[in-house]
Amino acid sequence: MVHRVLLVGFSILALISQAAGVRANEPVSHAEMVKAAIEQHIIPHIDALKAAADPLPGAVENVCKSGSAESRQQLSQQFAKVVEAYAGIDFLRFGPMQEKGRREQISFWPDPRGFLGRQMRLILTAQDEAIAQPGALAKQSAAVQGLGALEYLIQDKDVPLGPDEAARYRCVVAKAIAGNIVRLVGEVSTGWEKPGGWADKMLHPGPENDTYKNESEAAVEVVKALIVGLSLTADLQIKPQIDPKIRLKPPYDKSGLQKPFYAASIASLHQLYNALQLESYLPPERRWMKDWVAGTWRALEASDGAGGHSSHVERDDSPTPREVFDRANGLRNMVSNRLSVAAKLTVGFNELDGD
Repeated sequence: MVHRVLLVGFSILALISQAAGVRANEPVSHAEMVKAAIEQHIIPHIDALKAAADPLPGAVENVCKSGSAESRQQLSQQFAKVVEAYAGIDFLRFGPMQEKGRREQISFWPDPRGFLGRQMRLILTAQDEAIAQPGALAKQSAAVQGLGALEYLIQDKDVPLGPDEAARYRCVVAKAIAGNIVRLVGEVSTGWEKPGGWADKMLHPGPENDTYKNESEAAVEVVKALIVGLSLTADLQIKPQIDPKIRLKPPYDKSGLQKPFYAASIASLHQLYNALQLESYLPPERRWMKDWVAGTWRALEASDGAGGHSSHVERDDSPTPREVFDRANGLRNMVSNRLSVAAKLTVGFNELDGD
């Protein structure tokens, strides 16, 4: 009797295990994909940017009051935290980031024609005190509203921010910019997280939704963001290193943040890729794709984004800029043409494809 009970018990366990195995091998649904991307990646990264940006006005204020070496160091460190946090969402170019041109206002890069520098010089020459009024800076060019403009002032060694009269107006502008960055980031955060905001819009598609009519459309949006991020990394950060015809300065190079920006970009893209679980749609015979993708992420993370070796590597050698470019480009194509197709998602064009 005991023997029969044990056999029945083992049979039930076997059936449960088999059912669990089938479920484990099933691809995630498009709805699950969107939910994971929002909860595991998008919202945490937006929250991280907001947490980094909020202390920025106080750090500027401290430098302008004291001008001490310690306050300057604290401002530089806080600025770096904001730039790195921003790198983690730069490629989310839809929804609240796209609305009202917020992305360009937060970070006006690339800027191949040096528009930011010319606009900042005009503002500093005009010495218009009205720029300190609430909302005044928001009426200016996007180039002078965000991180690039603040970097311009922080890194100006000829007239550094401080309490002396020569820097007085520069401090007025720097405070306005820091406050504007906080405002913009707050609007992005609110736009995503408020009841009925963009997260809810993506999580509840349907006939009454003005943007996403079904789960697949919402999933396509997030996959496109991943593709855009790989494009930005390959074409704007890496390609200028291998093509002398492209004259494009690295992001935030005046602050020495090119490498941290690259590292934060790649780390965030990898996290989004993992959250999407596109590989769950691949049949067993396509295992080679998973292995290739894993090797590509190792190569991208082994690079410092400037032709050198990162500090957290699983490779002994440093990938060359050419290898990093080819790998990022190959991964972009893999996601666009293989993984998204396997997941029955029609990605189509992204903002970097052109007309």
